[in-house]
Amino acid sequence: MDQSGYVSNIVEATTSIDAGRKGFAIKGKAEEGRILYEEGIALALSTFQEAQISVDPQTIILAEYTFLFQELQFCDENDKDSLQRFANLSSAQNSYVEKQKKVLSL
Repeated sequence: MDQSGYVSNIVEATTSIDAGRKGFAIKGKAEEGRILYEEGIALALSTFQEAQISVDPQTIILAEYTFLFQELQFCDENDKDSLQRFANLSSAQNSYVEKQKKVLSL
């Protein structure tokens, strides 16, 4: 799968996870919410596993970054754990990019 495929899968997964979470809170929608949530989690896990098999750090970081970015779109602005994970991953991504620039300039 190419990088745009990973991003597409992650966006779809996080959208399903969020819709599932919201479904849990609506009377009569709990079963539908559970199914959407489980489908989203399954898609995210399979996408992460496939990205890890690629052994390309940039692809792995892209998948994780996309997942966290999408989660941030749905999370409460007071969710400090998500915000910290996103900051840590952003730092890792920037570090990777800088290292790649140095390698390419050699």
